[in-house]
Amino acid sequence: MRASVRPRSTESKFRLLYLGNDLELISALKNALGKALGKGTHVLVSCSDRESAIMFLKSDIPYQLLLIDFEWREREGLKLASLARLLKHRKRMPTVLVTRTEPSRGLRVLARSAGVNECVSKTPDLGAVIETIRRLSEL
Repeated sequence: MRASVRPRSTESKFRLLYLGNDLELISALKNALGKALGKGTHVLVSCSDRESAIMFLKSDIPYQLLLIDFEWREREGLKLASLARLLKHRKRMPTVLVTRTEPSRGLRVLARSAGVNECVSKTPDLGAVIETIRRLSEL
């Protein structure tokens, strides 16, 4: 007699859209998310060109967090954060701006006016980025 086995869900619980091209960050983030937050619970979708970023934002694909690398396009990334705020289905999606160094007060003000919820700097262990994602994924 065969035991009934409930099929595992292949659907992720939390999907992040990363706009940037830092391959080291993408790799480290995937590893860290799997270790710190549990494999299969978070999916990282990365996008490195503006046109695709707009397409992803306008699509009906559910994302629970938008992660923008400031070094990728600088102020253009902030324009994409503003676009996300204008889209009805993305209005409440948290947006995090990741910077190479501690963001200046001026950048924080620009980011807030663009609709960014959090600004965090990249550290070698990605501690601040992971903690921000963990906190926002629990909301």
